[in-house]
Amino acid sequence: MSSNRNAHLHSVGVTVIVLAVLILGHGLAGCTPTTAEPVPKVSEERGEVPAKIAWKSDEVLVSDVQVSGDVAIAYRRQGPQTEVIARNLKNGKQLWKDEALGASDFRGIAPDIKIVEHEGKNYVAYLGTKTGTYGQLKIADVSNGKQYASKENFGYWGERPYICGKTFCTEGAKARKEKFSEYQYLKFDWSKKQWTEKTTNQIEYGLQQGGSRLGEGLIAYWYDSDREMLSYSNDAQTVWKRPYEQVFAKGISTTSGWKWDTVEDNEDILLGYGSHAKYDFFDTDKKKAVYRAEDLSKFVALDANTGRTLWQQKGVATSCGSVMPWKISATGDTVVLCYYDGGKQTLTTTRKDHYRTKTDDLTWKAVGIDSKTGKRKWEYRLSDPLEHSKTNEGAGTPLQNTATPILPLDEGEQVVNNSDGSIAPLENAVGANVLCTVERDPYYIYSATLGTKTPGTHKASRDSYFTDAQTVCKRGSWKPTDAIPNVEEFRRAGFTHEDVVVLSQVEGMVAYRLSGASQ
Repeated sequence: MSSNRNAHLHSVGVTVIVLAVLILGHGLAGCTPTTAEPVPKVSEERGEVPAKIAWKSDEVLVSDVQVSGDVAIAYRRQGPQTEVIARNLKNGKQLWKDEALGASDFRGIAPDIKIVEHEGKNYVAYLGTKTGTYGQLKIADVSNGKQYASKENFGYWGERPYICGKTFCTEGAKARKEKFSEYQYLKFDWSKKQWTEKTTNQIEYGLQQGGSRLGEGLIAYWYDSDREMLSYSNDAQTVWKRPYEQVFAKGISTTSGWKWDTVEDNEDILLGYGSHAKYDFFDTDKKKAVYRAEDLSKFVALDANTGRTLWQQKGVATSCGSVMPWKISATGDTVVLCYYDGGKQTLTTTRKDHYRTKTDDLTWKAVGIDSKTGKRKWEYRLSDPLEHSKTNEGAGTPLQNTATPILPLDEGEQVVNNSDGSIAPLENAVGANVLCTVERDPYYIYSATLGTKTPGTHKASRDSYFTDAQTVCKRGSWKPTDAIPNVEEFRRAGFTHEDVVVLSQVEGMVAYRLSGASQ
């Protein structure tokens, strides 16, 4: 999905941890070039020129690095809080920093730098600290950190700002000392230089019902407290609404994890992933429950204009080589998925609030599906999923363009062309040192200014949810390495035009120079 539609398109993993034994593979997949193309071959004529490290920083990042002009900017951990940190792209020197709040907002969405251009300048919006109250909405010039002049300076408790059109929006309550106004939907008005409350006709129906935003126009909300609904709006006008379980299947809910996206360059097709909440086990006195693997999740394609289901796939795996529904692998007219076609999961209560999970007889396949019609273009049987999971324990996930995903086929991991299903050995398409992602260590981060009391029922601090770190892994084993990838590896992973690429690595920002690397 393009950046202007990417306000809130991340997964939520509340009870999805229950599916741990089904998360077979690595972590989060990465970049997406624009078009499908034949599997490229790494060869002498294409060059094996290593990139050069331009600079490094020593800090604990909790988001991807965004490059804006000559600035590299990200969220980082600073004690029990976070900071926005901006560095000079050329040499890594600090340009500015500012305290920020909320490692995760109310819905568990990972921190992400949000930048909007206004009158020739780039601005970043974030939830900052404010002495004597919970927090404060801030908008700063990316180049120097100078705050945009605002007529109001109020305390605030709510979600981090997100992009809405050519400005920023947020949802929360203004605060004066320990008292709150009503929950509001705010939009920054550049002409008035202030945050203004949206009128009722500017707020999506689902949000008016207390729902949560899943993506641009997509809202999940509860009807009569026991029926979850999905609505889609355009310019705040409801286009359609459907029961969430009707979209997916009985038992599937946003409380158990979700992801929504669109087919690249086709915003008329909505792609959604949902997983089973297992209420019939967790919300009852059952001592044991058995589920078929193919019933624990589903992937759907909807017509954005009508809400009609175009096609669906049961049992979609949360990780499979470089393919996973958290980073939907959709390029051109093809969606690549891995799904379980056999096996079961058994949950057994051991003592109060504790249970044991056992998975048996899993089998799975990979498939390339026409995004419009649901027609299967190709399909492969994959290697044993449990063995695949054990082999890749502690490994990273290759940053893989979606035109040529890496899949664990029976004969070993191969690169597959998503359009026609043709395969090639890893060494023919992937460098020896590969860009990949690894999980970050969790931290306990404050989501309100230090010293403030807990507002309402919300904790002032909470468990973190961070974007995976980027690093370099060895081809095949996918284990992290200190080696430097070739320039071609950056191009393969989706950095097609950049002269300098800044990765958000475990140890901090690492800038790689690609142009002139051989000099």
